[in-house]
Amino acid sequence: MKSKRNMIILILEVIILVIIIILYMNYKKGMVDINTLKVFKESSYYQEKYHDAYKEIKYSDNNQFLEITNQLLDKNYRPDEINNIFEYLSDNNIQKLLKMPYVSLENYYQIKNLDVNNINEYSEYRQANNLSFEDAVTEVNLHLNQDFYTDIKTIADPSSITVLVNKFNALPSDYVPTDLVNVGEYHYQMRQEAAKALEELMAYGKTENVFLIPFSTYRSYDYQKDLYNKYLSEDTLDTVDTYSARAGHSEHQTGLAADMRSSSLTDNVTDSDYEWLLNNSYKYGFIIRYPKGKSKITGYMEEPWHLRYIGQEDAKKIHELDITYDEYYDLYIAKY
Repeated sequence: MKSKRNMIILILEVIILVIIIILYMNYKKGMVDINTLKVFKESSYYQEKYHDAYKEIKYSDNNQFLEITNQLLDKNYRPDEINNIFEYLSDNNIQKLLKMPYVSLENYYQIKNLDVNNINEYSEYRQANNLSFEDAVTEVNLHLNQDFYTDIKTIADPSSITVLVNKFNALPSDYVPTDLVNVGEYHYQMRQEAAKALEELMAYGKTENVFLIPFSTYRSYDYQKDLYNKYLSEDTLDTVDTYSARAGHSEHQTGLAADMRSSSLTDNVTDSDYEWLLNNSYKYGFIIRYPKGKSKITGYMEEPWHLRYIGQEDAKKIHELDITYDEYYDLYIAKY
């Protein structure tokens, strides 16, 4: 009997606690609404025509909250849209939004690599290619709705370990890394941090009977230009662009890339070598830069022998996410 009474008391206590929590949350929500209106009424930003809208807008600690809110209301954004804008969009995106006519951001608010400047392109590209909203955002951000080698940007910080070099981002023609060193006993050079990591990767490989050596590492702008032109004398432009970078667009100029082959001097790595590199290179800060099945994203045919150094933390994340560096850069490094 006592046990039954204790159980009833416990159930009642839980019910009371739940009621208190619900009342508190409603009270808190109401206070937010009231405070937002109060803040506006006590400022020079208050506009009587937006009195009711202010009550529906959640107060934000953005230091331009009042001014931005009025500007968004002027552009006919609804209170629920404004709440989402402040909750999910970066300050940079909000500032961009203020310079644009009204656009619907439905389905886009929570996409982390959203760039509101591209909102119309996202919608058109998504519908034309039957993509998810997330994939459309990433692919448009990577300019895949354009032809390769168009709208090219010159890279401002070519010495960054995480620099993105591709068919839309070019290294300055005069860029030469200042810390190039030989990779172990070989006469191939890489930036010091990358060279040390590659030596450690090759040493680890030997302990697992995987014998790999570099056969192409740093290349100057002029070297890449001559190499590309040599290929052009042998193949069509469209074909060459699938396997060779134009000058300024080669990762090799960064001093962070290495083409590998087996120590038996075969041209490329074997399938087993490729699998080993996929599962181990990230431990030393490397990724397979042009993996199989990703030519749509990278713009190049698969190159299972091409390693790119980006550091252990980022390489590990890319390995876990199983995405290309282009996608990773857009999702986790680029600022929108």
